[in-house]
Order: sequence, then C-alpha cells, then structure tokens
Amino acid sequence: MRLPYFHYYSPKSLNSLFGIQEKVEGRAVIMAGGTELLNRMRFRLIEPEYVISLSNIKGLDRISISRDKGIEIGATAKLTDIACFFEAIKPYRAIYESAYQVASQQIRNMATIGGNILQDTRCMFYNRSRQWQGIVPPCHKRGGNTCHAVRNSRRCFAVYQGDMAPVLISLKAIAVFHSPYGDQEIPLEDVFSGDSKKPFFVEDNRILVSVRINPSDDDLSSIYKKYRIRDGVDFPLAGVALSLKRDRHIISHLRLCLTGLAPRPIRVSDAEEIAQGERLTGHLIEKISEIAFNSVHPVDNLEESAKRRRFMAQQMVYDVLEEAARAL
Repeated sequence: MRLPYFHYYSPKSLNSLFGIQEKVEGRAVIMAGGTELLNRMRFRLIEPEYVISLSNIKGLDRISISRDKGIEIGATAKLTDIACFFEAIKPYRAIYESAYQVASQQIRNMATIGGNILQDTRCMFYNRSRQWQGIVPPCHKRGGNTCHAVRNSRRCFAVYQGDMAPVLISLKAIAVFHSPYGDQEIPLEDVFSGDSKKPFFVEDNRILVSVRINPSDDDLSSIYKKYRIRDGVDFPLAGVALSLKRDRHIISHLRLCLTGLAPRPIRVSDAEEIAQGERLTGHLIEKISEIAFNSVHPVDNLEESAKRRRFMAQQMVYDVLEEAARAL
C-alpha cells in the first residue's frame, strides 16, 4: 500500500521544529521512527498534510547517566540501543526485556522509545485497510457512532499495546516535554488520558524529548512478561511489568503495571498497597494475581479473546511474582 501525499520536514533543532509547527497551524504529525505512524498512514487511518521528523535533531537519541538526573533516555533512542544499554543493568532488566520483545530486529533498529510510548490505541475493527473501511460503518475512533466490538456502546474500546510504557511506569519514570515556553516534567503515567480516541494529554506544541528514571538501585529488581500469539512481531495481547524493592525479605516497594488490556497502561494500586511490609509468600502471590485479574475488563477487539487475555494477565502476574520471590 502506498502512502498518501504529504509534505515532509526534517528540522535539525527543536526551535526549527516549533517554527514549522507554528507555520502549519496544527496540520502536522510528529514522526520519530515511523514504524507505527507510517502503517496508519498506509491504511489511511490518518492522512496528515505535513509530517515532521525528529530524526535529525541532535541529542534526542542519547542515553546518559548522571548523579543529578539519573538515567535519561532520549525520545529518539532506538529500541535496539536501549536493549543493549540495559541488558547488563540488573535492576532495570525489565527495560531490556520489553525493548527486546518489540516486533522484529529490523523494526527495533528503526523504532524509538518515544514512538513506542506515544503509539496510538489499536482495535481489530479499526486497524484495517481502506477497503474494509468502505464496507463497514465508521466506528467511534473513525468519527462514527458505532462500536463493532461492543454493541450499542457509546464509547471506543481501542486498546493501548505499548511494551515500554508499563515498564517505565513501574519504575516511576518521568516524561520530559519541551515547548517554546520551556520544559515540563510529569510522571509518565499521567501522560495517558484513558480515552481510546485521544490517548494522551499532550498539547500540539509540546514534544517528548526524554524519559528519566532514578539511578539503579541494587535492592531493586524488575521483570516484564508479554503474551502474544507469535514469538516475534506481535503487539502484546497482555503484558505485565513489575518493579520490586526489598529490605532483607520484606517488600519495601512494589509497583505492578499491565498493558494490552485497556485504553491505557493499568497500575494495580491495590496490589501495591497490600504488598507493602509483607513477605512475598505463595498466599500473597495468589492474592495479588487475583487483584490483577479483577482490575482488568478487556473486550473482544484484538486477535485473542478477552477471556483468554484476562486469564493470561493473571497468570503472568503470578509468574513474575514467583520469579521475584525466587530471587529474594
């Protein structure tokens, strides 16, 4: 499928980018690696008049460590580079696991962390060809008033399927945005709106420039598990990210975040509360797994049934906690 016609810009600085944005007055989309955006354009899900690439802006692909800012990952850092960087950093093993499981090696060589975080929500009734769109009535996400997944629904149920965001949220990551008016730093989880049609609280004139996490802590461990039909290429039908900190055998910190099950990553806050100050026993693992199961209510709008995805989320929560318990 061919791309629609568009004007392409590749500025070399953020100031130039903002100048172009002001000139085109909201008619442009930002492209990082392009692996997700260009596919949507091929399907004619979006037909922007202008595409502005971040690829030539110096410094946005840098991964750096400092005592003051911790680990800072530039928004255009490639997933391959991120996987290589974090593979040997044991506390942040989940970053390696999530980056390495995205798509295929060829796609990871192009895909960026910013693009993976800010990818659009997906639905098997929305992410279809132009021919499909001409046959069926437009859904909520395409400007219609129909949901093909849930009959008579007045809202959209498209699913967020990013791999990197749940891991970074579990690690209390901070998203750094830049605009003509200065920088804005907010917890990454607050970027997500929960609205399938407009998944992010990001203004048109703000650009994600980096994601920051605290320096590695030897007492911290992190794990990511992903359920998909094929071992490669596929988006997560369910994903589980865990970060856990211990004081001897007692849990001092636990954060659990799920993906592929709702319009945004889901933090299982109730599980975090009951784990505080406890030992990671079999009973606690079962209890947290059950809480995770009850916290998600997917619908049948992806390649696997909602029932199966919900079960797999529960099972993977059990598995990551068991793995963490063996390491204590």
